[in-house]
Amino acid sequence: MVKPSPAASIPQAHKILRTILIALLVLFSVASVAFSLFVLFTDLGKKPEISSAQARGLFTVFIYDYIDEVHPQKPSAGHSWTIDQLDFPNKNFARVTASDGLLRSKLEFIYVVEYPNVRILKINDITGRDLEDANVAVIRFLTFMQNGDYANAAVLYAGPISRLVPYGGPNSPLPVLLEGYCTQTSPAKKCLPFHINESSRDPISGEYRFIVNYELPDTTQLTLPNGKTDFVMAAKVMEDGFYKITALPFD
Repeated sequence: MVKPSPAASIPQAHKILRTILIALLVLFSVASVAFSLFVLFTDLGKKPEISSAQARGLFTVFIYDYIDEVHPQKPSAGHSWTIDQLDFPNKNFARVTASDGLLRSKLEFIYVVEYPNVRILKINDITGRDLEDANVAVIRFLTFMQNGDYANAAVLYAGPISRLVPYGGPNSPLPVLLEGYCTQTSPAKKCLPFHINESSRDPISGEYRFIVNYELPDTTQLTLPNGKTDFVMAAKVMEDGFYKITALPFD
């Protein structure tokens, strides 16, 4: 048996090494191309990040263009919805006031922006909630006054302080002025039990006005010497979104 000489085995080793190097080079090239394609298509499919201001801008354009389509109520015959007011109390939350010339509505939108599209998640029709919230504010205020809780009543008062100064003094705190108002305007020297009978909205000021009647200790209705039995209170929404009292019955 003839054994191969060491000189003959060297070319064979070179061939094996060259084959291994070529295979590694091909494998590296394939991996490099695959990684490049992955990065390319990942970037192409990646949605651009947008700021809160941009999201509000996209929603604004969307709602002005499509209010008739997304509004849960159809406008009056021959009319279309027009945006009167648009607010963004929170991120991805908008409050829209719209009218069609005859009807007025107020909607809350919860939405997300999937650039360049806007997707509406939920719509709440809160058209009647303003009147309800104003009515609750009036009831709470009058109840606090009737119970002598002038500190809490003061929290709900946003009317002119100058109108109350005659019931106390220019340096008196608001609770003291409200107490003086009750004791000096009421024949019973305190704020009386009350009934709210009517309500209306002033289209110019946005205030809700309520007709209030008072009950005397003998259960009869309070009637002034001039025969007046109906007294007007007003409430208006403030910048914090809560309704507060802007005018008192005996102003």
